[in-house]
Amino acid sequence: MAKRGKSINLFLMDGTPNGRIKCTLANWTGVAYKIPRTELDKCKGREDLSQSGVYFLFGTCKCQSQNV
Repeated sequence: MAKRGKSINLFLMDGTPNGRIKCTLANWTGVAYKIPRTELDKCKGREDLSQSGVYFLFGTCKCQSQNV
């Protein structure tokens, strides 16, 4: 049986691929966001981000220059 393709929608919230991105997947109720740490202040008033969710924080350890 052949696998079916899926459609992913990426909304560039700031108009650039390096800024905030909202991702939705067709036929899925979840929403994923990619928000750089430097842009978090812009998101304080967003009602859609005040809901419960799962958050992943990525960064670099300053003492070892390793990803954490």
